Amino acid sequence: MLNSTSLSFERYYKLSAIFFLVFQFLYPQETPPIIKFSASEYGAENQNWDVTENHQGNIFVANNEGLLEYNGSRWALYPSVHSAAIRSLSSYKDKIYTGSYMEFGFWTKINNGVMEYHSISKSIKEELFEDEIIWNIEGLDKYVIFQSYDRLYFYDTDSKELNFTTDKENNYRLFKVGQKIYLQKYDGRIFNLENGTEKLIATIPKNLNIKFLLNIFSANDGLVVLTRTKGLYKIKNQTLEKWNLPADTLLKNTRVFRGIQLRDNSFMLGTISKGIVSISKDGLITSIINQTNGLSNNTVLNLFEDANANIWAALDNGLDCINRQSYIREYNDRDGTFGTTYASITHKGKLYIGTNQGLFYKNVDSNERLKFIKGTEGQVWSLYAANDELLCGHNNGVFSIDDNKASLVAHVDGVWDFRTIPNQPDKLLLGHYSGLAIMKNEGSVWKLSHKIEGFEISSRFFEILDTHEVWVNHETKGIYRLELNNDLLSFDSVTLIPNIEKSKGSGILKMGNDLLYTNRKGIFKLEPNTKKFARDSTLSQLIPKGEYLSGKLVFDKKERLWSFNQNHIAYTQKGPLNNMLDFNSIPIENNWREMTLSFENITQLDNNKYLIGKTNGYLLIDLDKIPNKSHQLVMDKVMVTKNENGTKNVSKFDEGEFHYNESTINFNYSVPQYSKYTNVNYQYQLEGLDDSWSEWTPTPSITFEKLPFGDYVFRARSKIGSHQSMNTIQYRFAIARPFYLSNTALLAYTLLIFSLGFLVHKSYKSYYRRQNRKALLENQREIQLKYIKSEQEMVRLTNEKLNQEIENKNSELAISTMSLVKRNELLRRVKKELKKSNELFDKTHPVIKLIDKNLNSSKDRKIFMEAFNNTDREFLTRAKELHPNLSSNDLKFCAYLRLNLSSKEIAPLLNISVKSVEVRRSRLRKKLDLKREMKLTDYILSI
Repeated sequence: MLNSTSLSFERYYKLSAIFFLVFQFLYPQETPPIIKFSASEYGAENQNWDVTENHQGNIFVANNEGLLEYNGSRWALYPSVHSAAIRSLSSYKDKIYTGSYMEFGFWTKINNGVMEYHSISKSIKEELFEDEIIWNIEGLDKYVIFQSYDRLYFYDTDSKELNFTTDKENNYRLFKVGQKIYLQKYDGRIFNLENGTEKLIATIPKNLNIKFLLNIFSANDGLVVLTRTKGLYKIKNQTLEKWNLPADTLLKNTRVFRGIQLRDNSFMLGTISKGIVSISKDGLITSIINQTNGLSNNTVLNLFEDANANIWAALDNGLDCINRQSYIREYNDRDGTFGTTYASITHKGKLYIGTNQGLFYKNVDSNERLKFIKGTEGQVWSLYAANDELLCGHNNGVFSIDDNKASLVAHVDGVWDFRTIPNQPDKLLLGHYSGLAIMKNEGSVWKLSHKIEGFEISSRFFEILDTHEVWVNHETKGIYRLELNNDLLSFDSVTLIPNIEKSKGSGILKMGNDLLYTNRKGIFKLEPNTKKFARDSTLSQLIPKGEYLSGKLVFDKKERLWSFNQNHIAYTQKGPLNNMLDFNSIPIENNWREMTLSFENITQLDNNKYLIGKTNGYLLIDLDKIPNKSHQLVMDKVMVTKNENGTKNVSKFDEGEFHYNESTINFNYSVPQYSKYTNVNYQYQLEGLDDSWSEWTPTPSITFEKLPFGDYVFRARSKIGSHQSMNTIQYRFAIARPFYLSNTALLAYTLLIFSLGFLVHKSYKSYYRRQNRKALLENQREIQLKYIKSEQEMVRLTNEKLNQEIENKNSELAISTMSLVKRNELLRRVKKELKKSNELFDKTHPVIKLIDKNLNSSKDRKIFMEAFNNTDREFLTRAKELHPNLSSNDLKFCAYLRLNLSSKEIAPLLNISVKSVEVRRSRLRKKLDLKREMKLTDYILSI
């Protein structure tokens, strides 16, 4: 009987494990949030070997390229010695110990926030085995133990001494359980290491064919060992005894690479190809996380539980952080068959979820796969339970849902939602794409009764206050108040409410007996007497300034009013006192929900458990598990840039004293938290530049460029959701004055000013003396100048008098010349008239001879030349110098031309014809060698 019972019990566990395994691997499940870090994000190679956490909460990762540090905001890579892959690490006291290829040591964080490496193995470098690798590190008391396959190295953290034990080719395996160290060797023996002495506690039977143990745990007041393919064994009577678990079927078909025991005594196993398996302390498989439901890679090289119970998975390709204790569980549609959640409800022990792909269901409080209800393909808008019957508002109409079956009971295009009509439990008001309609319950079956006439506007947001008063909100048209007639067939009146702001995403909701309208200005409540909406300042606290996203509100069975904001989901509920409301927030930002505007939805599943719809899935939240602990902000680094030529890290603990050209300062700060749905915002202030606080921003750093000299105090604080950090970080620093404004320079300037004043005083005295002498000299010079000016004036007057005389003589010469011309002209005319009487006046006539004598008289020409020379003596001289080939007659001719006489006027003076004068002009031009464009008279005048 016992054997039969035992076999049945074992068969049950095997069948349950197989059942669980099949469904877990084939279908996605609700999983804790997982933060994925790719190699490009953390800036190193793909493969990671180990993870640990220091006392400040920063995460350190052993990577092929070196040591990675993550503070919740940014990654830092510290290259390893010889660029070797770091295979193991451990945080012990205030140091991070690492082991790699033929090298081990520790890292410390110096005051400037940078990790600095100190080698321990360099003291025994020559004694290391060839190609020796440190695979595990554990700290106990004052010792840190480094384990390779052939040795254990004991480092005394107090004396800094290093000792080692060797067991060549017997392959050490080192494990820490509580405050005890255990060893397993290749020959199968398991030891407890106490005070440097190996005490045998068990030997692995050879028939088990177990070469290596992966870990040793404490369970059920004893020790349990983990194997690669054979599951878990208990250590009893110095041997191994199989621990039969429901998970054995899975473990026998899975190659485990690493396993850890969590603080709640459950186990997490990292496999080579099947992801992470979670096993309860009783041996039941609780979850499997792999690439099908969220893990980055199925090959898990190591696991680590941090102080907040997050599980860090060091993967063959990447690094993941699993928020195992999160108040959130998520379902993600990874193959596109589920879609976006628009509605959900619990009904008769089942959870129904409506998406844009159709209607799905599963048993409540189970992690089984969701099943699709045939016939509901398409868009589901709403789910409503009426008279113990579940109705589904669908793009194709109204479906009645019975367990896993759906039947179309009303063919109406696009059914948005349903509302119960007061005092008429057998009727429902439904809103659809083109208005409102009435459904009626006939024989426990809901059927479409009729569409209500008189209002044909899409009615997604609608409420009914009494049997006849209906309110409809249309985000682009506004709010309508509709009056139903007694038979509910049509509307007696349709009124568009004036003077209320329309808003994108606005919504309307009935909360108890109150009608609420929400837009970006806040939450408004309908005043029953005036039928007007007035802003409710209390409820409007649900939507803080700058947080408005959607006017969609949800009022649940616990009388909680929910709103969906940019950076959080808020809700209010009744407080401990009457007329008092408590306001709460859940820090899930919109970028994680990504719901279509005003289609946000939340459904109460249990007392404090809710389902929130999101794009491609949904979230399950448990309000009882929301952490209420405060958080602290940490200053990571202070960096100073000198003239844009280089940046250096400075101590973040000491007050900064910077040169005036080190005026660009960068501050890095962070909150070491690793929750996927928790986003941190930061705010800063720089006293001395601007005493006001900045706007909240998710950026965990700030750079101040080219600050002027002076004293400054930098402050920063953080906020998660609506909760501020319990501390404000502070850093004081001063930027020195430039040398030209230093005290020494100012003293030098003062001395220089006094010296300059003295020199200026002396120079002024010397200047005024010189000025007096100069004034005397100026007076003398002025007297001399006045004398010279008077002499010059006398000369000028004399010259003017002489010029006047010359002009007078020129005038006289011109008059005399013209007189001669006129006289000769007169004589020619007289001679001509006398010649007409040939008989009386022939050439021999005395009168004719007298006339000829006067016409050919050289005396007149001589008098003319003498007068010309007196008036312009230099002309003939200059003309002769310029043109030595000119004859006396030519010079005479030039003299006539200089008087600006015409050819006709010159001809009588020379007693020749006008034509002869022109001939002489032409000959003179040739002698003067004048160009054709130059006039002869102009040239003569210019000489």
